[in-house]
Amino acid sequence: MQAETTRPTGAGGGLIARFAWLRCSAASWAAVAIGALFIAATCWWLSQDRSVPIDDAALHLGSALDAYSALSTGRLLSALTGSAPYPPLTFLVGALGVPFGGVGVAPPIIAQNLVYVPLLALGCYKVARLAFGPLAGLLAVVFALGSPMVIEEFHEFMLDAPEAAMVAVALWAIMATERFSRPGVCALAGVAVGFGMLTKETFVIFVAGAALATAVRGGRRAWRGAAVFAAVALAIALPWYLYELSAVHRLGSEAFGSSSSVSAQDPGIAPPRLSRANLEWYFWSLLNWQLYLPLFAFSAAGWIWTMAGFARRRPVSRFAPELALGAFVSWAALTGTYVHDPRYSIPLTVYLAVFGAGWISRLPRPAVAVAAGALVFVALANSLGDGFGIGGRVASGLQNPTYIQQPGNLTIFANYGFWVGPPTRDGDTLGLFQALHRNGVQAVRWYSAQETEIEFSSPGIALLARIAGLRVPPDSVNPAKTDRRDAFLLHRIPEPGLPKPCITLRDGSGVWVGLGGSKAWTYCPPHPS
Repeated sequence: MQAETTRPTGAGGGLIARFAWLRCSAASWAAVAIGALFIAATCWWLSQDRSVPIDDAALHLGSALDAYSALSTGRLLSALTGSAPYPPLTFLVGALGVPFGGVGVAPPIIAQNLVYVPLLALGCYKVARLAFGPLAGLLAVVFALGSPMVIEEFHEFMLDAPEAAMVAVALWAIMATERFSRPGVCALAGVAVGFGMLTKETFVIFVAGAALATAVRGGRRAWRGAAVFAAVALAIALPWYLYELSAVHRLGSEAFGSSSSVSAQDPGIAPPRLSRANLEWYFWSLLNWQLYLPLFAFSAAGWIWTMAGFARRRPVSRFAPELALGAFVSWAALTGTYVHDPRYSIPLTVYLAVFGAGWISRLPRPAVAVAAGALVFVALANSLGDGFGIGGRVASGLQNPTYIQQPGNLTIFANYGFWVGPPTRDGDTLGLFQALHRNGVQAVRWYSAQETEIEFSSPGIALLARIAGLRVPPDSVNPAKTDRRDAFLLHRIPEPGLPKPCITLRDGSGVWVGLGGSKAWTYCPPHPS
C-alpha cells in the first residue's frame, strides 16, 4: 500500500490523524471565510456605485431581467432561449435575484455572486487540494479571488467569471473520476461540464485538455466512464445548442474565422495568427489586466516547476499531466481565435491559481510561510486597489501603450480595472431617471453621437431607463413636436453659457435634460427630500 494511503495506528497515530483533520478543516473553513468576505465586499461595492453599466455588462444584465420577466409569466422556452447567442444559465441565475431585490442593477449581480463565487472557491480549493494538499487549496482560493479581473467581473453582470467557476468545479470533478474509473463520479463530472457549457460557448476549451489527459491515462478501462461522462454532459447541454444551432454557428464562424481582414482594421485585438504579436497577446494581457506582475510571477514559478518535474521524469503531482495539458490547450485555443479580449482568458485563472499555489506548498517550512504571506499580501493589495480604489498605478515600460493588452508594459499594481474599478459615487443617472418618471416623464431619448462614450454608453442608459420605468423609443423625433412626457438628454463636458447640469459624471462631464416642446436644457426634476 502506498504511504499516502496508510493510516497510522496507536495513540501517536491517532493524534497525528486528528491533527491532520484539524489542519485540513482549518484550510477549508478559511477558504469559506475568504469567499464570504469577497461576496460581502461586492455587496458593499454595489451599494456605493452609481455608474452607468458599460456595453456588454448592460446587455447581459438586460438579458437577466428578460429571463425574470419570462419566468414570472410562465414563458419557460423564452427564458431558456432569450439570451442567444449566449447560453442561458447565468442569466437564469441572475433572474433569481429579482424576486428578492426587485428590478435593479444590484439584485442579479448579487445572485450571481451568491452562486458562482462559492463554486469558484470550492473548485479551486478541491483541484489544488487533490494535486498538492489543503494548504495549496487555500492559497489557490486566495489567488483566484485576489485576481484583478475576477474581482472586477463580479462587480458587474458578465459571463466570464461564472464560466471560470464552472471550469473550476468541472476540473475538480474530472480529476476525482480517477481517470474515468468511477462511473458515479463520471456522471457527476458530466453534470458539471453540461451546466458549464450553458454558461458560455468557450467553456469546452478550458476543460478539453484535462479531460483528454484523464482519458488517455485511464487507458482502455476508461472508455465506459468516459462514455457516461460525455453522455450526461451532452444530455444537459446539447438541446440548447441544437435549438440555437444557427446562432452558435454564426458565433463560431466569427471566433475562428480568418483574422486577416480584422487585423487590417484593428491589429490590437486581432493580430495575424502566426505572428509574434498574436502568440504573445495573452501573455501581455495576463501581465497588465488579468493578474498583474506579482500574481503572474507566482503562477509562472509554478508552471516552470511543473515543467521541470516532467523533464526530470518526476512529476510534481499525480495530476500534473491533466493540469499542464488543460492549461496549454486553453491558451492555444484562446490564441487561435481571431478576436482577443482580456476578459476571455478569465477561466484560465483556475489553472494559474493552482500552479501559483502548488509550488509554495512544497517549499521548506520557513519558506512556505514567507511565500504564502507574500501571496496573501498581493491578493489583498489587488482587492483594495481594484475594489476600493486605494493607492495608485505602479507600472514600468511604455508610458502610452498602444494596444489593449499593452505590450511592453508591466503592471505591478493598479487602483482601477479593465472596465470598472472602485465604485463611482458621482452621477446618479438611475436616480435622475426615477425622478423624471415620478414627475410625469414616460420616455427618454438622446443623440446617437453620444452612444460610444464609456461614461454614457447607450446600452447602459437604455437599461437604467428600463429599470426606472421609462421607454426608450427606437426612432428619432423632433423635440418641438413632442410634449413634456418626453425627455431629451444632453451629455458633454460643461462649457461657458450652459446651465448647471442635473448630474455630473465621474469624468467631469454633465447630463442636461430638456423636455419635449422646449428648446432649453434647463429641466432638472426635483428629488424627494
